[in-house]
Amino acid sequence: MSQGRRPARPGRAATPARRPPGAAALALGLLLLSACLPRLRPPPPELPLDPAALLAEVRAAQARVQTVQGEARVVVEGPQGSGGVDQFLAAEKPGRLRVESHDFFGNVLSVLAVDGPELFLYDARERVLYRGAASAANVARLVPVALPPADLVTVLCGSAPVLDGLPLDASPVDGALRLTLKRGDEAQRLDVGAGAAVLRARLSRLGAVSLELDLTGHRPLGGAALPTQLAARAPLQRTALTLRWKSLEVNAPLDPALFRLAPPDGARVVDLDATAP
Repeated sequence: MSQGRRPARPGRAATPARRPPGAAALALGLLLLSACLPRLRPPPPELPLDPAALLAEVRAAQARVQTVQGEARVVVEGPQGSGGVDQFLAAEKPGRLRVESHDFFGNVLSVLAVDGPELFLYDARERVLYRGAASAANVARLVPVALPPADLVTVLCGSAPVLDGLPLDASPVDGALRLTLKRGDEAQRLDVGAGAAVLRARLSRLGAVSLELDLTGHRPLGGAALPTQLAARAPLQRTALTLRWKSLEVNAPLDPALFRLAPPDGARVVDLDATAP
């Protein structure tokens, strides 16, 4: 009998080449890593990729909301500590505003009212009515983020104040288009979502962030998508504010008397210097 190689058994497959040590572990690691990476959502398909056209869409969406009023819970964190307060809020574009703060029992603590160029601030505990120009400095006496009244009205109406600058770019981010605006040494970044609603905003000057806004919990109200929560941060002042609407009415007629204050009986009246700290 021949001593040659024994013939292979019928049906027996050849032994496959063995993978180098660690190859299987590497493949498994890459698979697990890809599973852990967040999947970025595409931006809404109806939004234009042209920066100028996207800016026009944002302004048109903002114009759909002219008035808001309702009750909210506001929490402030800053260098002096943190605390929360219930507020009644009313705003009418372009520059009418009422911020009424209440204590735990519903008693009025303070009222800020702005009617165009005039500002009124009543301190119920001290029984003092302050009057002055509707400037960002005077608004900051009650609201921890120093904004011109018209910008604060825009925020309460569910959007971000838009920098009057040149639209430079519109790029996809997670579930939105990021619109970049530039004016001199100021730059703004707006993340725009469905319906051209602003979801996030960041304003900076000379590279330092001065104001950040997050607008969340959008739902249809008054013919527009309104956020039910907002967060504002002023990093330079180390101040943060969050607002959660408990009730909200949109585009309803507002009583003009909301935005003016007559001196209550026995109250002391102080005229504010717009440049005072």
